[in-house]
Amino acid sequence: MSPTERMLAALSDRNCDPKPSGKGFLCLCPAHDDKNPSLSVSAGDDGRVLLKCHAGCNSESIVSALGLKMADLFAKTGAEPRERIFGNRSQNSQNSVSLLNTSQSIEHIESADEQKETVAKSQIVATYDYRDEAGNLLFQVVRFDPKDFRQRKPKPGGGWDWSVKGVRAVPYRLPELLAEPTRPVVVAEGEKDADNLARLGVLATCNAGGAKKWTTEHSEFLRDRRAIVLPDNDDAGRNHAQQVAQSLHGIAASVRIVELPDMPAKGDVSDWIAAGGTKDRLIELAQAAQNWEPGQASWLEIVPFDVLDLPEFPTHALPAVLRHWVTEESHATQTPADLAALMSLAVCSACIGRRVVVEPRSGWREPVNLFTAVLLEPGNRKSAVFADAMKPLREFEAELIEAARPEVARAQSERRQEEALLKKLERRAVEKGDAEARHQAGELSAAMADQPAHVLPRLLVDDATAEKMGIMLAEQGGRIASMSPEGGVFDLMAGLYSKSGMPQFGVYLMGHSADDLITDRVGRQSVRVERPALTCAYAMQPAVIEGLAENTAFRGRGLLARFLYAAPQSWIGRREIAPAPVSDSTRAAYHQIVQSLAKVEGEIVLQLSAEAAASLRNWEAEIEGMLADGGQMEIMRDWGAKLAGATLRLAAVLHCVARGPTGHIESPAIAAAVEIARYLIPHAEAVLNKMLASEDSTSDDARYVLRWIERHGRTEFTKREAQQHGKRRFKTANDIDPVLAELVKRGYILLLPTKASGAGRPPSPAYEVNPEFVATFDTERSQNSQNSNCEWENSNSENIENVLEHSKKPERVRVTI
Repeated sequence: MSPTERMLAALSDRNCDPKPSGKGFLCLCPAHDDKNPSLSVSAGDDGRVLLKCHAGCNSESIVSALGLKMADLFAKTGAEPRERIFGNRSQNSQNSVSLLNTSQSIEHIESADEQKETVAKSQIVATYDYRDEAGNLLFQVVRFDPKDFRQRKPKPGGGWDWSVKGVRAVPYRLPELLAEPTRPVVVAEGEKDADNLARLGVLATCNAGGAKKWTTEHSEFLRDRRAIVLPDNDDAGRNHAQQVAQSLHGIAASVRIVELPDMPAKGDVSDWIAAGGTKDRLIELAQAAQNWEPGQASWLEIVPFDVLDLPEFPTHALPAVLRHWVTEESHATQTPADLAALMSLAVCSACIGRRVVVEPRSGWREPVNLFTAVLLEPGNRKSAVFADAMKPLREFEAELIEAARPEVARAQSERRQEEALLKKLERRAVEKGDAEARHQAGELSAAMADQPAHVLPRLLVDDATAEKMGIMLAEQGGRIASMSPEGGVFDLMAGLYSKSGMPQFGVYLMGHSADDLITDRVGRQSVRVERPALTCAYAMQPAVIEGLAENTAFRGRGLLARFLYAAPQSWIGRREIAPAPVSDSTRAAYHQIVQSLAKVEGEIVLQLSAEAAASLRNWEAEIEGMLADGGQMEIMRDWGAKLAGATLRLAAVLHCVARGPTGHIESPAIAAAVEIARYLIPHAEAVLNKMLASEDSTSDDARYVLRWIERHGRTEFTKREAQQHGKRRFKTANDIDPVLAELVKRGYILLLPTKASGAGRPPSPAYEVNPEFVATFDTERSQNSQNSNCEWENSNSENIENVLEHSKKPERVRVTI
């Protein structure tokens, strides 16, 4: 990625809205509360980025506000052609980057990491308008060449927003459907097909997104209408037709599926029309078709929710003191071991942050502070585990505060006296022209500038703005830990209390990588911290991660790639009542190791033994394969590219817990860290995919019903039974209709034919459960292995290959994300 592309991407992530202007771009300045675009961005002949804020902000403040470095303004290898960034203005301006929002072409640039970029050009060949009942444009489906489809909605002030999250789901050509309420409606699979049918004089529609995207909301617009469904000539098309018919059943007056004759493989109704198909012939075929009834067709292929087999945390890879505490804490709180494990590792890393670094080979120094995040729904006792994990560190912090309080109070008093004296000297120098007072004021001011700030020592902070976090890092000698059982800190990162409302997480990026933190802003306290060490540990609800999808800066600038994630299965509903608490000996041992690590002073550089270095190189090579096209981490290269460093950090923490911050890190510690890293990979994939998903409450409720079906082994059930079981979610019978429709659409259940009944109340609709899903029922609760010892602690004859081989086969648990 060139310097200019990097700058434009960062500005776009901050909602600075770069737009072409002259030979460059004009946008809002991120370094001040900009209302009118005042920042000019252009490229120099040597490829460097040229910045000019017409309000007076310097380049350093602009770069800092974006979380970049001054070095990011310069090309690393030669000049970047101006046309590469801004396009050749003498040619059609349609060949500009996606930031230009052109209506005819897009040069789309996306970056997995700073080492790789993909540039793909697509030409818009068609747009399809989806309008509401009054004819107002809701969104468009855009077709590109090469073939691709995207959706966009109009912005209130003009232009397009390429996200349609929150927009109503309506059928295509809705105003035309409503204008002729008595005519039958043909449901095709795509907009082109619907338009071609309309040219024949047929009232036609479809849904956005193609096959299997028809919903109950679409069906409601066809209530009491006659519906004719035309499948494409392939399995996906026929499955889609069945799903549409099932959704319309009981809503439309009648439903018929019409298989068009003489269509080529994978052909559609447009192909049929092009081959000579007519409206009259279509009417004949529709009249000859039978009304569709449930049970006519075979089961649809199940379209699962995001259900992944995620491994449980390998507690046997932890040193004995952590393993025992994690195991007992998990049992005492009836929470997944993953929560206590990641939390305790983060606490230990906070203790040695900026005190210990790892040097695996010349030229590579890795800090040891960790960023961890655990996803759990409310009610999972996250706060209790956090409190227990942090308690020894909080107690140690309290001791430091009490010991320092008298000295800090004295120093602060002296500072106030000096400030009062300085004011008096300055007043005398100005009012009386006293040269001696002027000299003394200068000397005193210089002496005060050299004095460090006297504040009470802190090791921990809960939620704090990015600006406050930077100040605390400066005050606390370059290290602090942010730990919270909630995800509110992400709101602060997103700029909740920022005047500009822009993301503010440069301090987190630099605090993780130990890059010098320098912040200079007009009217605010300057912050300069060398090699900051910020440790972060959070537990959050999945909804917090989902909300980050709307702010591309979180992932685009690499913040989310720095976290080690866990998405364990909740124990709610299966928890033991009144479990045994953590034993006094286990708690005391955990407290002792945390507080002993917190007392480490100076800077200790840990190196690897020759065998450990070889093991790390092997792991790096394996990671590189997983990052390649088709590899396990292909879709999350930003996260995977940092996994080797994260593994090294974990190995250092494990080593320090087991043996103290001395000696060389041996290969068993690397093996244990690799095993934990293998556990983290599928969890990161699940969490990062969750962030990109547009989850809704219907899907969540549908999975709730699936759990009820599975738990009770149901092969058939009625709507009333399902609603009564979940009556706290589904207050009325109608509330569960979209949920059951979603399960029908996904192939989990099928509506059974209504049985004839006598007078009185009609029977509740009955559903059959897909036998394929029934075959997966498993009521056994997976138990985390707790009887293994941390092999790498035991002896010098440890077989590293055995540990690595064991790490490739972790215990797995079925988790729904």
